[in-house]
Amino acid sequence: MQDLLKLGLTGRKLVVQGCLNVVLGAALILTGSLLPAAAIAIVIGGWLLSTVAELVFRLFRKSRSTDSLGMLLVKTVILSFLFSSSFAVKAPIYLFAILIGIYQIFNATVNLVTYALYRKDGIRPRARLLIDGVLLLCLGGTSLFSVSGNMNFQLAVVGGYLILYGLTNIRDGLLFEKEIDKNHLERYVRVSLPFALAALIPRATLKKINDFLAENAGDPSGSYQISKTDRDDTALEMFVHVKESGLGIVGHVDLSYQDRVYSFGSYDVASEKFGGAIGDGVLYKADREPYIEYCNREGKTLFGYRIALNEAQKAAIEKQLAYLESLTTPWEPGAEKLTKDAQGEPQEMYAYRLRRDIGAEFFKFVSSKFKTYFVLSTNCVLLADSVVGKAGTDILSVKGFIAPGTYQDYLDKEFEKPFSMVVGKQVYPALKARGA
Repeated sequence: MQDLLKLGLTGRKLVVQGCLNVVLGAALILTGSLLPAAAIAIVIGGWLLSTVAELVFRLFRKSRSTDSLGMLLVKTVILSFLFSSSFAVKAPIYLFAILIGIYQIFNATVNLVTYALYRKDGIRPRARLLIDGVLLLCLGGTSLFSVSGNMNFQLAVVGGYLILYGLTNIRDGLLFEKEIDKNHLERYVRVSLPFALAALIPRATLKKINDFLAENAGDPSGSYQISKTDRDDTALEMFVHVKESGLGIVGHVDLSYQDRVYSFGSYDVASEKFGGAIGDGVLYKADREPYIEYCNREGKTLFGYRIALNEAQKAAIEKQLAYLESLTTPWEPGAEKLTKDAQGEPQEMYAYRLRRDIGAEFFKFVSSKFKTYFVLSTNCVLLADSVVGKAGTDILSVKGFIAPGTYQDYLDKEFEKPFSMVVGKQVYPALKARGA
């Protein structure tokens, strides 16, 4: 488990990855569709040559291919057609441009819905959300209705993203082994993985852990953790939750400070709309140990990241937590059976069960951007980052979707650095994963 919890990153690896991303991004901007078209043609051509070679060897009865002679002939004809067809070579690029357009429309929707919610709640500034939403909607729409005319532009957009992402990796690599200034709380812009990729990280990590646990039944719980320091006074711990199925595979983020968990979400089922995507913003607090045990019983695996803080950072976090609590009013979840369990039987909402079983305290926001929860912007990650960011965590608070996987990817990489604030990492497996 010790090796499983490490990524094996080094400063040199990050610099090399960053340089490759920058070079690829620049190539896409300069060549447009020529570079990916050439790459696709090379792949098809190589596949064609391999098939022809198998066909020749089969004719001389020296081939070990499992394909029949007829199948090899069919494959040769099809690959020859694809290699000679310009449309077949460009079709994947057209499809890629369409997917980028759909992703831009997705981000436009996030911006526009967030703008509407901010307008309803009287939150300013908000004009940038409207401008970005309309701009992304126009860019995405052109990809759907004029793919050939927009293809090179979308590839340039991807190229620009790769350059920025590569520069982020280069910066991380150059500073990888630099000892941080313990009083330096400035945050820098960080270009992260796209949501579609970041959303896969918690579930992929869970699969690796579950595979390890299945192969090492009875492994002591101590092997679920790893630390870079002997210090046990780390007051702050970030949790990334993930479940085996359902929306839980995308993950959830909350934090524990001084053994008290703070979590944000749409926990009032009666206020939810669009399948829980929008609802009243609810903050709850609970004691750390009972909370972890309760989550494990609910089938959640938690990945914990311990963060070392100095006194100035602790004061900044405490001030932010007090500020957030000043924006709330106490809320008592009702005992009505508004949800269903795994067997389809009616049960009380999660908030009521959490209060009943571990004494969690619930509060509703009466003002601020957290008054209305929106799963694609004002979500659990944004609130956690608004607190931990006061300690200087280097992650971009973008207007769009910060996926739990984005935060986990950042915390994993910070843990690899010898002198970062993230000094410990631990897995709290669901009871099912432990065979309980």
